[in-house]
Amino acid sequence: RGKERRKDRRLPLPIFSVRVDGVVYHTMNWSLGGLLVEGYSGDRQSGDTVQVDIKAKDATADFRMRINVQVIRVIPGETLALQFEAMSPALYEFFERCFAARFKR
Repeated sequence: RGKERRKDRRLPLPIFSVRVDGVVYHTMNWSLGGLLVEGYSGDRQSGDTVQVDIKAKDATADFRMRINVQVIRVIPGETLALQFEAMSPALYEFFERCFAARFKR
């Protein structure tokens, strides 16, 4: 393995539902830089830009957002690594609200 290049810490929770090309998947982990989606079986390739719908998989809140991401890595039948095109204030607020909702119970 090479040197770790991630600048954002990966978090397993909360889990997000991610709709890619009409199919819903779930995150293995996420960070402020992107998402790692499990069970991916689509045709996307590294370098593709795609619009996805992301939703907090939480029974107590219904936070969702549509964003553009870049495909970083695909392991067919296993994982899809997605990088956010930009960390906008709206995206940051989305994650902040989702994270805060986990601790309100």
